[in-house]
Amino acid sequence: MSKKTLKTANRSKKSPRRVNWWILGALSIMLVAAITINVIQQNQNKVDPVAIAPNEISQDKSIGSADAPVVVVEYGDYQCPACGDFALTVKPKIMEEFVNTGQVRFVFRSFQFVGEESQWAAEASECANEQGKFWEYYDKLYSSQAGENAGAFKKENLEGFAAELGLQTEQFNQCLASGKYTEKVKSETLEAQNLGLRGTPSLFVNGIFVEDGSHYEVLSQKIREGFEK
Repeated sequence: MSKKTLKTANRSKKSPRRVNWWILGALSIMLVAAITINVIQQNQNKVDPVAIAPNEISQDKSIGSADAPVVVVEYGDYQCPACGDFALTVKPKIMEEFVNTGQVRFVFRSFQFVGEESQWAAEASECANEQGKFWEYYDKLYSSQAGENAGAFKKENLEGFAAELGLQTEQFNQCLASGKYTEKVKSETLEAQNLGLRGTPSLFVNGIFVEDGSHYEVLSQKIREGFEK
C-alpha cells in the first residue's frame, strides 16, 4: 500500500471518532439549553408568598398575650418531618423567650397536603381544641410521627392520644367521628395555597413571610425586628 493510500485509510479510521465528538458536543449543548429553559420556566412560574394581615387570621388556635406586639403564624402539616423538627426543637425556644414573656402571640394554621392521615390529625386537633387542649395535642401529634400515611395517625391512635392527654374521650370520639371540622381544615389548607405557600412549615411574622423561618436564628431575628416597627 502506498503512503497516500495508507494516509487515506488512517483518515477513514479517525473520522468516526471525530463524528462521535461532534455528536457528544451537540448533545451537551442541547442538554445545557434544556436545563436552562427549565430553570427559567420554573422561576417564571414561581409565586412568592403574599403578605397577610395578622388581624385577618383567625386566632382560635393561638397561645400568648392577645396584646403581644408580634404575631407569629405557622402553617404546618402534622405528617411533615420538618414541621416535627420545628415543633419539638424550635417552637419551645420561641415559647420560652418570646411567648411566655408576653412579646409574641403564636398562631397555628393547617396546611395538610401529605395525605389522608394529615387531614385526620388536623381534625383531631380541632376536637382537642374544643376541650382547651390544642397545644398538648399538637405536641403529641408531632412527637408521634412515624412515616407518611403509615398508620401513625389512624383514627384509633388519634382517639388514644386524647385519652392519654386526659380529654373527655366520649366527646372527643364523637367529634372526630362526626367530621365536623373536615371543611374547616380544608379551608385553611386552601388559604395556605392561595397565599402561595409551597411547603411546610411556613412562618409569618406580623404578616410577612419569613424565608427559612423554621430555623431558630432566622425566626428569632425577624421577631426582634418586629419589635422595632
